[in-house]
Amino acid sequence: MDRMNGKRNRMWKRVVRRMAAGLLAALLCLPLAGCSRLKNTEFVLTTGLSGNQLFKVGKSVCTLPEAMVYVHTYEKQYEDVYGVEMWEHDFGGITLEEYVKGNIISQLATIKSMTLLAEEYEVELTREDKKNIEEAAWAYFGSLSQEEREWMDVKQEDVQELYEAHLLANRVYEKITKDVDTEVSDDEARIITVQQILLKTTRDGEAYSPEEKQAAYEKAQDVLEEISQGREFLTLASIYNQDEQITCTFGRGEKDTVYEETAFSLDKNQVSGIIETEKGYYILKCTENFDRDATERNKETMVEKRRDGIFQQIYDELIENTTSEFNNQLWEKVHFGNSIQDDTGKNFFQIYEEYLEG
Repeated sequence: MDRMNGKRNRMWKRVVRRMAAGLLAALLCLPLAGCSRLKNTEFVLTTGLSGNQLFKVGKSVCTLPEAMVYVHTYEKQYEDVYGVEMWEHDFGGITLEEYVKGNIISQLATIKSMTLLAEEYEVELTREDKKNIEEAAWAYFGSLSQEEREWMDVKQEDVQELYEAHLLANRVYEKITKDVDTEVSDDEARIITVQQILLKTTRDGEAYSPEEKQAAYEKAQDVLEEISQGREFLTLASIYNQDEQITCTFGRGEKDTVYEETAFSLDKNQVSGIIETEKGYYILKCTENFDRDATERNKETMVEKRRDGIFQQIYDELIENTTSEFNNQLWEKVHFGNSIQDDTGKNFFQIYEEYLEG
């Protein structure tokens, strides 16, 4: 049971990251002034927020102190890797500070949005959940120095609210996806490995002339003849292959249709005939027609994609019909590189995993 819960928690966090990335793309296009209203992740000016309210999704509010918990956590993580001086470095038109700030807002907006589905799906936190949340909140808040608390303007209640939103969003995801079909056959999930030789029939996206294409086909025939005479496939591939890769490991749905159909029809060590694709003429050799371990991992991935698909559809409908407000002016006052970092302060997300996952 703990292993299954762990997998679902990882799935949920991956869904949050992906949906947050979509929100981030919209956020990065925003004008950096005034208050904004979000409708389908589109912002217009509004004055609906007050005090320390940073944004509101439907009736779910995120305060600046809640966001500062993320700011403090991410600042420590990034500065450990890049150093303080990297915040203002330009990465192709956007600074690291702008990127991380956008990512923080999009992740928090996703979490807060997901909690709106709790009532519809009759998801409630138990007494034990609330006890664990209170303990987690104290574990994090209690680890902060007084200077850190004052810089973040955060109270234990703010941390508790944030942990509650995270756990509720997790439970919503579990409830919505609990009945997904988890049956995946070996053949559906089968992972194979092939070696390939490509003779191209295009150059810079343009098709070869008929004469050049015929020459490529004749060369493929010559290579196939050498294989039939006992030449090592890998040796010939190192000489003639015009693809970036010689060895490819993949599952269904990842290759051109005719390429895939041929590859999956081969027995181990069997060589194909000449396969024509948009890129050119391929010759394949199957070196592994059923990778058991990789296939089992792919089954898990396929089930996760099914869960993600079901949840994504429901989430998209929610966002489409939910107006939100965002206070840019308040958020503009937040900057990285000037916080108080105390070695005693714990990581917000690690505390969540310790007290609330499993």
